Amino acid sequence: MIKGIIFDLNGTLDNTNQAIARAFLEILKKYFPALKSSQLKKFSEELMIFFWQADKLADLKYPQWEMIDIIKYGVGKWAAFRKIKLNISQFAEDYNIIRKKYLSIKPEFASLIKKMPKRGIMKFVFSQGNSKTDVLSLLEKSSLTEKDFTEIISTKSFPGEIKPSIKILSYLLKKYRLKAGDCLVVGDDILADIMPAKILGMRTILISDYVDFFAKKVDQIYALIKSKAFSKTKRR
Repeated sequence: MIKGIIFDLNGTLDNTNQAIARAFLEILKKYFPALKSSQLKKFSEELMIFFWQADKLADLKYPQWEMIDIIKYGVGKWAAFRKIKLNISQFAEDYNIIRKKYLSIKPEFASLIKKMPKRGIMKFVFSQGNSKTDVLSLLEKSSLTEKDFTEIISTKSFPGEIKPSIKILSYLLKKYRLKAGDCLVVGDDILADIMPAKILGMRTILISDYVDFFAKKVDQIYALIKSKAFSKTKRR
């Protein structure tokens, strides 16, 4: 019986990837209005990669960085890669305003959490790097409140700790007297969300927009390749 559900925030509950891509596309249209849509899309996708590189660097070396610092670093690296002259600080600030506008809890998750019983199952939100205030502000956009969850927890509350984190998951088990086998972790990242949960013996659900098919065993791969469903999968 599931007694506790730990929801990853970034990319699972919220639409991080979609908001980042959409915001980069919009800001690029503003700064480079003469570019064709295909080139704008390519630049947007590139900026996403540099953004995530900067985000990981912040986790590993610069935990004191705020989001705007991460954005500036990523945009700066991209501009250098493309050899584009750009007011990095202004571009980053303009982009961050747009990103916040588009960032939201996925409607299907908001509906799921609202209809789940408030008692019987403990519900947690686990965020990488966001402050509790930032998480609450995001939840409130979808009419969710702190009362909908047992605890909202961020790596910011654990100095020097980043995802994947056995330490933080163990903290939740101990604090709420939960057994690992009675807990479920819902996440979008095998390394950051799923791996530490499985090590502790928790149950897991992986959510991903980037995977067309999933195989638990190698011998399933050839069958998938031969299947009609595989051949009909849309190419990105």
